Amino acid sequence: GRLLHHLVGAFHLAPLAEAMDYVSWNVFRLLADFLHLAGMSFGLAAILSSRSVAGFSRKTQVLFQVVFVSRYLDIFTQRQGLYLLFFKITFNLITAFMLWLFHKLHHSYEASADSCNLLALVVPPAIIALFSGGMGVREEAWTFSELLEPLALIPQYIVCYRASKVRPAAVIYVLAVGGYRTLYVCNWIYKRYVWHGAYHDYTSWIGGALECIIFADFLVRISQRKEVIGAIGASPLGRIILQIDDSAGRFSEKVELRTFGRRIPFGLSGPGSQDDENKKKQWDVSDKLVDEEECQLLTLSGDGDNGTF
Repeated sequence: GRLLHHLVGAFHLAPLAEAMDYVSWNVFRLLADFLHLAGMSFGLAAILSSRSVAGFSRKTQVLFQVVFVSRYLDIFTQRQGLYLLFFKITFNLITAFMLWLFHKLHHSYEASADSCNLLALVVPPAIIALFSGGMGVREEAWTFSELLEPLALIPQYIVCYRASKVRPAAVIYVLAVGGYRTLYVCNWIYKRYVWHGAYHDYTSWIGGALECIIFADFLVRISQRKEVIGAIGASPLGRIILQIDDSAGRFSEKVELRTFGRRIPFGLSGPGSQDDENKKKQWDVSDKLVDEEECQLLTLSGDGDNGTF
């Protein structure tokens, strides 16, 4: 009797399981995964082919590495299908390789443009995840990754806004890696439409909405230019991000100097007023050199005019 009951139950549940798999693995999710992979692969190929990391943000890669490591801890605790296992391992490996290339090609890295305060992006999601009431470290780590991912591209946006010349490859990378999230939003909307109240993932929804707003603002700013090469400037939202970035760096500088007597190394907390003063001194020196060269040119031209002819 029990065997017959289990067989009948399995018979009735099999179509339901197939329907759920069909909804979960919809076209929006599949397109998003492959667009994400294509964007990361393109960024890696662009750096390898040019032997330069100019235009790319190392801090964005650091944040993505933290996101992938904290989110995919389940590969050590749960059985994984080949599809999921491939993407989870590949995302981690590509990001780790990108970080190694930043170390290898450090001479082409634009540290002054990559000014984002990493601690200001990492600490709040970590605190929220810690007090989210998750069942264990793995669930809290997943919540942390969902809250951090919407912020991971912010350093790359800042690099594009601050750079005097934007690299087209970096823009294509942003469009692909940022665009995949919009497809995931379509995936969530589709699942909500099919499953109604049975499906909810508020943490992912909030993070995805925030990420799409910032990405859409960047997309609009890019579309307003006929050419990608050259400084793209910042949109109103982009200017707010830059102002917050500057303020966060100066605030961190005051706290660190009072607490530790020095700045946290590796630029993790962004530049401060001392960095601005050093940059201003560099500009003053370069301006002085230019003025001296102009004076020498004027003197040479004057000597030529007073010749014997």
